[in-house]
Amino acid sequence: MPTYAAPGSPEKKLESRNAQKVMRLLSNKLKSLGFQRTKTSFFTRHKTLVIEFVHIHKYSFEPSFRVHFGIRVRTDTFPAAHLNGPSSDAIEDPQIPNRRLYNFSFDPNDASLEACAESMYQCALAEGASWFASMEKLELLLSPASPLTPEARAALQREVDSSSMVQVSDETRQVLNAA
Repeated sequence: MPTYAAPGSPEKKLESRNAQKVMRLLSNKLKSLGFQRTKTSFFTRHKTLVIEFVHIHKYSFEPSFRVHFGIRVRTDTFPAAHLNGPSSDAIEDPQIPNRRLYNFSFDPNDASLEACAESMYQCALAEGASWFASMEKLELLLSPASPLTPEARAALQREVDSSSMVQVSDETRQVLNAA
């Protein structure tokens, strides 16, 4: 049975430092896809109509991560990010039913940290890239089948209808640190 380090313990501090190393490695990898690290756990990429993002969640109870994808309308005023795309935890292994395809655990050694970052990058490349591509059609983003909330769809419609330069909302700046 695994043992868990107490918050504030030397083991937990080492785990936190190693998690940040993984995030720096991942940041360098995601640059090749056009994503920039704009917050501790967010990587963003500006598109014509939306800001695409990759959100990384570090589990507090184990040295492991979850990857989540989402899109946000630039003028959305909701004060938090909607994790409205696929999550690595929900992607099943096609070979083994009821088993996750991705595991982003890491151990305190350089090879493990690199492997974890590479696995998250491969997930973004395979799962994120295809989902983001499927979200590029304006008709889908404005439809009831869209992953956007009704308020975000209305904001997008206003952007489309406006002939002036669209400004990123203060809420979007705060949520994603995206200008």
